[in-house]
Amino acid sequence: MSPRLSASAPLDQISYDDFEMPTRTALSFEVIPPRHDADAAKIDRLLATLDAYNPDYIAVTSSQRSGWLEGTAQFIERISAQTRMRPLAHLACTAGDRQQLISWINRLMDAGVRGLLALRGDLPPEGLPAHYLQHADELVRLIRQLEHQQAARFAAGRLAVGVACYPNGHAESANYDEDLDVLLAKQRSGADLAITQLFFDPEDYLRFLQKARLAGVHIPLIPGIMPMTSLARLRRMGELSGLEVPQRVIDKLAAANSPEEEHDIGMELTAQLARTILAGGAGSLHIYTHNNPDITVELLDRIGITHD
Repeated sequence: MSPRLSASAPLDQISYDDFEMPTRTALSFEVIPPRHDADAAKIDRLLATLDAYNPDYIAVTSSQRSGWLEGTAQFIERISAQTRMRPLAHLACTAGDRQQLISWINRLMDAGVRGLLALRGDLPPEGLPAHYLQHADELVRLIRQLEHQQAARFAAGRLAVGVACYPNGHAESANYDEDLDVLLAKQRSGADLAITQLFFDPEDYLRFLQKARLAGVHIPLIPGIMPMTSLARLRRMGELSGLEVPQRVIDKLAAANSPEEEHDIGMELTAQLARTILAGGAGSLHIYTHNNPDITVELLDRIGITHD
């Protein structure tokens, strides 16, 4: 039996490892707001399929084709009305100046959001205007300030704030240590969790996790998993994210004798990646669905995760 702790005991003396608790894999999904002319039945099926897994949250991106953040807010309203899923909205510094960002945060909260993924966003060629927030940690602080000012809206709760992290390093970082410094700055600013950029080798994530913990990062580092359905798609995603696809992965996919075999090889590689990092202590998965429920279900089946 554990000794009773004094109410005045410092929090850093409390070890949560002493408590035996049932564990399960934390699961979340990323979806893209549909175009205004999207097939409603297909979107309903997507949401129903994802909802059946009772995910911990569903992250909603923004895109030009769906009206940027207004499309995000409208899709979140739909998710909240039709499902049990808890929406988390992507919000980038590129969405506007400080006052515009505050307006968007309020609009998203009115839509049903209780979590935000704070990003810098892709820079335009000329860079961000000088009066915009320049980095994601500044956006995290703005969200926390607004949360404090509107505390009554959350019934004594708070917004969940996520950020991005990069197992293979950010393209603009001088070195790996700078990446960890940036992640620590986001954590100090009030981030609750970080979701990784794509990676293709489980060791990339596991090494990153170990180094981040040694550097003092204690927030969850949630691995983002993209189904590898074809070599062409994989190369395209590697180009967009600035990552080099490992030659061993290219060789395996290139050896396929048909599109069906290529799909099967890619999905099994993805499942192996997920199973390996879970065995290594990841504890969570964030699935990039690309709004495809069938591929998402197939991947989770291969990993061994079932729905209700």
